[in-house]
Amino acid sequence: MSFLRRQMMIARQRIPAPIRPAFKILKMLAVRGATSPQIPAHLLADCRLLPSRKDLARSLGGGRIAEIGTQHGTFARFLLDEVRPERLHVVDLDFSHTDRSVLEDGRVCVHTGFSAEILSSFEDDTFDWIYIDADHSYEGVRADAEAARTKVKVGGHLVFNDFAHADPFLGVYGVHRAATEFLVRHQWPVRFMSYDPNALYDIAIQRPA
Repeated sequence: MSFLRRQMMIARQRIPAPIRPAFKILKMLAVRGATSPQIPAHLLADCRLLPSRKDLARSLGGGRIAEIGTQHGTFARFLLDEVRPERLHVVDLDFSHTDRSVLEDGRVCVHTGFSAEILSSFEDDTFDWIYIDADHSYEGVRADAEAARTKVKVGGHLVFNDFAHADPFLGVYGVHRAATEFLVRHQWPVRFMSYDPNALYDIAIQRPA
């Protein structure tokens, strides 16, 4: 990761909440969109559509999970309470606004830093599933996915949050393109998709043998 990109990510974390919408508008004007590749039919043959990302997480079950991008810890709290992982690794640049009950849970391992670099530090075949919800830019999601590719077990899953090109609040995302390119390139079948009222879906793809 370049020095400039590092500084931009750190700066973005520090933008005050009241002016974030203006930042998103400027980003939308500056970022040029791109289409995603077609997903071949055989990679969608066994895909199930679920009502929500919580239902998707319940379907994947516990074991060893990594949440890449934790922010306030709301989804991590849900995972701990209802999915009940053996171990939950949470990764983010800053945990100062994260629910303390999450960080102090004995099942949680906290990793502060850049997500792709931290993912690369794990042994191969470590996780049952990895939830990617950090930098939503195309470059960020692509880097996280490639770093996670061998860290999830064979038969395990990568889950991409906000599987979309943009959100309804003027945010520009690269998740859809990066995730689709990854699954087509590496031939990972889509096992689950979850509905979201704002069209910010989740998609779970499975590492093949």
